[in-house]
Amino acid sequence: MSTSASAKQPFPREAGSVIARGALALSLALGGLPAPPAAGPLVKIHEVLTGTAGYLVLHNVGAADVDLGGWSVRSCTGSPAPVELALLPAGAELPAGGHFLIAAAGFGGTDAAQLVVPEVPGDGEMLLDQRRARADAVGWTASSPCRERQAATACPGLAESRDAASRDTDDNLADFSCVRARI
Repeated sequence: MSTSASAKQPFPREAGSVIARGALALSLALGGLPAPPAAGPLVKIHEVLTGTAGYLVLHNVGAADVDLGGWSVRSCTGSPAPVELALLPAGAELPAGGHFLIAAAGFGGTDAAQLVVPEVPGDGEMLLDQRRARADAVGWTASSPCRERQAATACPGLAESRDAASRDTDDNLADFSCVRARI
């Protein structure tokens, strides 16, 4: 005895579409469709040079300006938890495609710093958004809580830098290389 395809289905096709339409109607009645998942962070740590003459450059790889007010940069200094390097002030704007320079007090570069800190210490840096969610990080020792997957190559006397587009694979070894300080 042969059975038809519709006999094998627990519900006729029409029932599935009725259920889907009912779920859509309920969703709309309760305030609309759920928001799509948030895109990954669009602000990246682009370049870091540690020390009293060091700096950290943030890069907005997105197409919209970003309000950095309330964002935080943390330094990994060998202790179990990163310490706050800088709390970005209200009104700190990062234009689409732009850079934001946080410089140590002894910084001698030609670019103007948007924020000055005593020094850029540690074996890594971490960027937290205004919700304190980790937006990006770089670490150059295997034990650094700031590192993403594999640690970047240590660069004594040189800066750690991403490519011009600030590509981010969440693997510091792949994402960062040693460069002369560019600023």
